[in-house]
Amino acid sequence: MHQRIGLLDYDLSWTSLNSKLRSSEDLSGGLSDALIELENHQRESGFIVDDLREIQRFVFSHPTKDYSFRVQLNPKRARRHDGTGILQPPRNETYLNDGCFLCRKNIKWQQEGRQIGFEIKTQSGDYNALMNPFPLMPNHVVLASREHIPQEVELLSDDQHGKRLEELLEDLCELACRLPKHVGFYNGVGAGASIASHFHLQFFRRLADIPNFPIEERSFTSSKDGRCPEFILDYPIRVLRWRGSISEVVSKAFLWITQSIKEIGISKHRLTSNFIATSSELGENVTLYFIPRDKENQFWNGGKGIVGGLEILGELVMASKDERTLINKGKIDYFFINYALSNISTQLSN
Repeated sequence: MHQRIGLLDYDLSWTSLNSKLRSSEDLSGGLSDALIELENHQRESGFIVDDLREIQRFVFSHPTKDYSFRVQLNPKRARRHDGTGILQPPRNETYLNDGCFLCRKNIKWQQEGRQIGFEIKTQSGDYNALMNPFPLMPNHVVLASREHIPQEVELLSDDQHGKRLEELLEDLCELACRLPKHVGFYNGVGAGASIASHFHLQFFRRLADIPNFPIEERSFTSSKDGRCPEFILDYPIRVLRWRGSISEVVSKAFLWITQSIKEIGISKHRLTSNFIATSSELGENVTLYFIPRDKENQFWNGGKGIVGGLEILGELVMASKDERTLINKGKIDYFFINYALSNISTQLSN
């Protein structure tokens, strides 16, 4: 039975764990080791619900080309909308921002002391690293801004109420370089984000046996002048890519997006996006993927099956009974997934 921390001791426990994790970050393997230690702590506290043992992963290859897609059969993921905490605060505890469960003051009473985050600073922001109770991959962490600001990052306007596009790119790329064994992503509102009211990024650790994702197996066009992005070839989703140092990637991506996004032809109120970032093994250079999205095309299966960062990478998550039936009856193959992902693609010209 897991022991819960009394609410009066919560802040002390938060400070103590952060001090321990900071030492791990400074003295050993950097931020990656600190997040693994955080995951171990959150598993022992009982906050993490899924140990990933029930997940089954299937690889579907193209019959003639060296391409593949993956499916993750994840039954426990279907329970994520039920939540893991209590809904009403005890006496003398504050109910903030409609009970947002990425706000620390709500986390304190919602999880009855079980959930503790790790405070992380970037050049552009302050975050709490919070483990996902229903993870998709090993060391699946949500990096929530300490300030309660909206998830929406507009691509066609400078009138921002939360994160600006340049700040998003800086933070995502910096964290990717600090976590070279992880993959990081931002899901926009209407592009896989399940929490629209609180800005957050997500990172997870690569699998040891199949570390690369299908999107990383594909070819891209060459940049014509070094400033334009590379465009993916023979992939069901339109994807743009920049590679280089953090400063190079951020400046080139920001300039291209702000100057060229209007040509995509999606109206401002429907335009959203996914960003994915990875880094080289030593964390020296970064690869940034940009996927413009239409908020009205969020699902791969009609009104079901949200397409977020993991699906963009080429791994479809199937959790519902109907989705599991598709797998069990042998209805899934490479071409099924290719068609499913093509449903959310936008038109781009290169």
